[in-house]
Amino acid sequence: MKKKRYKAAAVLLAATLAAAPHADAAASKTASPQVSGSAAAQIPALDWRVKLGGGVTATLVQADVWQQNGDSVAVFTLQYKNGGKAAARLVTYFPKAVLPGGSVKAANPISKDLAKKKVEPGQSMTVTYYVKTDSPSLSGMKLAMDVWNPKVKGYLERVGSYKLPSNYSAAIDSGVHAKLSLSGTPVTVKSESLEIIKYDGKVIARVGMSITNNGGSVWTDRGYDPFLVTKSGSSFRLQREAGPEGTPIQPKERKLVYYITEVPSYLKPSGLRFLWTETDEALKLSLPAGSFRLPAATAPKWDVPAGAAKSLTIGGQPVEARIRQATLRSSGDQGIWNIEMAFKNKGKKTAKVPAYDYAIKASEGSYHPYAPGDQSSLMLTLRPGQEKTLTLEISLPMELKQDRLKLQMIEALGDERTPSPPAVQEGSGGSTGPEDPSKVSLPLAYFSIPYQTERQSSIGVEYAPQSAGGFAYTLESIQRLPWQDTDLIVAKLRLRNTHETNALQLPELKADVTADEKTVLASPEVIAGEQGSMIAPGASTEVSVLAKIPYTKDIRTLRFKLFAQQESVKTPFLTLTTPGHTQSIELLEKGKPYTVTTAGKRAEAQERRTLIYEGADSDIIYTELTLTSGEARRVQAALLKGYFQGTDGKIYEADTVQPETPIQPGGKQSVVFWARVPKGTAGGLGLALGTAMSGGKLAEPGKDVSGVLGVKKMQLNPVRPAASSNLTALDWYPYSISVTKATGHLQEGSSSISMNITVDVKRSDSITAADAGHKLILTIKDTLGQTQERILTPGTDIQVPGTRTLSFEMTDEQYKKLKGGWFTLTLADEFQNERITLGTQSYNVTFYPNVVEPPEE
Repeated sequence: MKKKRYKAAAVLLAATLAAAPHADAAASKTASPQVSGSAAAQIPALDWRVKLGGGVTATLVQADVWQQNGDSVAVFTLQYKNGGKAAARLVTYFPKAVLPGGSVKAANPISKDLAKKKVEPGQSMTVTYYVKTDSPSLSGMKLAMDVWNPKVKGYLERVGSYKLPSNYSAAIDSGVHAKLSLSGTPVTVKSESLEIIKYDGKVIARVGMSITNNGGSVWTDRGYDPFLVTKSGSSFRLQREAGPEGTPIQPKERKLVYYITEVPSYLKPSGLRFLWTETDEALKLSLPAGSFRLPAATAPKWDVPAGAAKSLTIGGQPVEARIRQATLRSSGDQGIWNIEMAFKNKGKKTAKVPAYDYAIKASEGSYHPYAPGDQSSLMLTLRPGQEKTLTLEISLPMELKQDRLKLQMIEALGDERTPSPPAVQEGSGGSTGPEDPSKVSLPLAYFSIPYQTERQSSIGVEYAPQSAGGFAYTLESIQRLPWQDTDLIVAKLRLRNTHETNALQLPELKADVTADEKTVLASPEVIAGEQGSMIAPGASTEVSVLAKIPYTKDIRTLRFKLFAQQESVKTPFLTLTTPGHTQSIELLEKGKPYTVTTAGKRAEAQERRTLIYEGADSDIIYTELTLTSGEARRVQAALLKGYFQGTDGKIYEADTVQPETPIQPGGKQSVVFWARVPKGTAGGLGLALGTAMSGGKLAEPGKDVSGVLGVKKMQLNPVRPAASSNLTALDWYPYSISVTKATGHLQEGSSSISMNITVDVKRSDSITAADAGHKLILTIKDTLGQTQERILTPGTDIQVPGTRTLSFEMTDEQYKKLKGGWFTLTLADEFQNERITLGTQSYNVTFYPNVVEPPEE
């Protein structure tokens, strides 16, 4: 008889399980939320712990309800703890919900918990159950637990029941951290803020949630649907500000994540809560996953004082936005504002600034939007610590109060489709559906625009492209250089292709340059080695603009207009205004070479020596540089031009002597700079030199030079060389001169002294030098103080290289009285009629007496 009862019970249990709606449901991939720590202490107490027999207990840890499609679904989580000695099979426990009307409904596990079958001894396990109800509230609901017992009638024994508190809410208090398990990742969540925004005839709710990823992999909120829920149960679908993909949060990272939705104007902002739901695909139900009370609503603070920055969060990274500078210029009855917006990434990861909308709002109430040619040109990518700028040009009538304007920065927020508010009154318990299309645009900031003159480009700051498909540009330097009887304005720009995938062509450019809005500078040139070439994504190229201006002209501002021209049509490329003051020339450290960095012309010019040729009422400063090629091929060296400059600022244009022959790899050239300067000033001069230009490119030998680039100032070491006390290895660059033998002969009674001088010449073959006009002067001085000079010409008078003996004769009647003596040789370097003595040495004159023949016998 007992055996039959057990068999019948087993059949009944099997039938009961087969009838359970969850029996064939697939397990979901998302873990249920777990609330613990300080958060759990804030939740109204759920005081139900029931003994299931065999040392097993079940404790109610969480309960919630969610309305959808006109029905409601209640969920509750039980924690099973096995204190017995045998495994507890969950299939023998039957939790139920007793609705306020008295009907009883079986509670079934959600799909992800279907795989949980038993609790081993000493272990615990949580299982979340769902029940469909007809009420959006838990008030009046009772939970009951039945246990399989074949000894009782009906085989199910009621072991406990619990009525949920009427004021119970699953929502965690605002400001309290809750530890949850979402999508299998442990996260800590806290409600941070609630803003109610009234803008453009709409009311927008903006919720900020603080989320910390405590797991070991990236977590995103993409798998959960966010809602704003009122006290009465009405709900509004929230959209992620970051977009439909959600906000990725790295392991151990904390981010402030924002959600928005449009709400009706009559909505009371108190008692609101934030709710995450997750979809149980197998059950076709949305189940509550986490609920948080929101703090008191606040109004946004959009106004940003002039000069201040607005702190933004872009992709989880802190970014500061500010008006770097704003300038106004007039054109007829219109004022044209150039506003430079700067964005700086203050975070540790790359931030991508979206294409915000911009508009100027006048105090009179009118709006004046910025209309870019290409909306994508407003997007910026910022590395950590990087700052970039956008330049906006907006026109508005001059009759408006220009000193009371504000720049609105507006963002289109939400997912691909942001829902409109529900067409139900609060209290009806309705919710918005995700199919309601609406786009929400909200101001991020109202920047007070400082009133000032037209913006001037700053050196070293990269500015965004001024046109669609244009280049970002940086004014790297601007110099004012002496050039003959004028001054040369040289502006150096760096252009960068900001596109990530597309190469851009740098057109053939021309320029107009004006000073103080009225003076047109003469002979403008654009120097760019890559004009007409494609510039790769992310790559940069240099462009220089040269123009001439009278050296007596003072400048307050300079305006550069670069354009491409086909026939008579000018296509604007880049316009910028700079201050009139220019940069000082870079001063090289003493002994440091001047470097030519132009590809194909790379070289270093090192000072070899600087000489002072002293004259009667003026001096000559003479600098020799050794130019060493850094190229791997035989090339034509860059032509150098320069000038000497004193500490008092006076300029002495230098003549340049440079070989015209090409230079081999590692080869050397001697380049000479010289100038005649006032007496006594040569010792304090420096040499400013640069690369000569002509016709928009590097100058070539024999061509007229129109300008110079890359000017730097070299500190010199001028010397007045002392004469050598002998004539051995004298430096007459690039020659080494030695007098190896000198003899003088005087015959008794003769009026002539004959001399033979042997000169040895060596030449450095490692350097190429052009004829600078030096003369080697030999001066012969006799015992009587009389002198004779002779120019020794290499290759004619003296052999190069080699040794040659020169013969000289000096005649004077007084020699007949001499019976010996000496002569002095002096070698001197003569340049532009001024001399430097190289060396002096004296030699004896050999006296030959007449032979007296003996008388004949």
